[in-house]
Amino acid sequence: MPSYFTILSATLPVFLVMGIGFGFHRRGWLGEEVEVGVMKLGLNLLFPCFILTLVPGNPALKTLPPAIWAIGLGFVLVVTGIAVAWVVAKAGRIKKGHGLRTFAISAGIQNYGFLTLPIVVGLFPDNPGPAGLVFVHGIGVEIAMWTVGLSVMSGKAGFKSIINGPFVAVTLALILNYTGLFRFIPGIAATTMEMLGRCAVPMAIFMIGATIGRYFKRGIFHDAFRVAALSVIVRLGIVSCVILAAAKFLPAPPDLQRLLVVQAAMPAAVFPIVLARLFGGQPQVAIQVVLSTSLVGIVTAPLVIAWGLAWVNP
Repeated sequence: MPSYFTILSATLPVFLVMGIGFGFHRRGWLGEEVEVGVMKLGLNLLFPCFILTLVPGNPALKTLPPAIWAIGLGFVLVVTGIAVAWVVAKAGRIKKGHGLRTFAISAGIQNYGFLTLPIVVGLFPDNPGPAGLVFVHGIGVEIAMWTVGLSVMSGKAGFKSIINGPFVAVTLALILNYTGLFRFIPGIAATTMEMLGRCAVPMAIFMIGATIGRYFKRGIFHDAFRVAALSVIVRLGIVSCVILAAAKFLPAPPDLQRLLVVQAAMPAAVFPIVLARLFGGQPQVAIQVVLSTSLVGIVTAPLVIAWGLAWVNP
């Protein structure tokens, strides 16, 4: 198993790039138009290219069951996380109209892709299996977020929002993989997609930091201690244990078990900040959850991954 320092060297640069993105935005070097354009570029081109080079022919996806496991657990674990966050928030006296719905979504969904992927690649450089499952697992997470999550946030489900660039790319990639048609992709096209795909992950991590910087405003720390403490308990405590237990005791493929261990250590996802802003939530609560779990996660993530890999031992 990777040592603690190997895991630390794989996780710390990810958080540093986030910090650089945060600093760039706070300095005023990233306008809103640039941010939106870069996000659209990543969503509609760079990540689809990355997925189409990573998934087809991946050894972890030789058969259909690993994909089914990845998608199914992505959905079930996020729904479980939202439920746990709701119960803990109620116990912590966070009420409707004061951030209950936003807290449940924010603390219940881990950063399942953009932070996870570079850590997985760094930890298993000779095994593309866990990295190949990241976006397949993400389909289940996306379905849970845009159905159950959005229903909790706004009272309605946004099924149309599931159909985005990465979703279409994963669907196409799985078709190419299981039909064997990926072998007929011209070399020039494969090289072009690989070149574009290499830009996707660092850009996305940078933009996560910039997004946090955009919503980091005066008044953000109002009632922050309670929200921060509860979010760490939920995201990095209870739900982390649930994900690790799933990796240990469910008969999931070994590469998915490795991915779940890394997922268990991840802080809260950033996108619920946007959901809260668009659908009547409390963006400041989502920011508090993301900031607190990210700051604590810098310290705890290597520990959780090191212990989790040794315990699960896939």
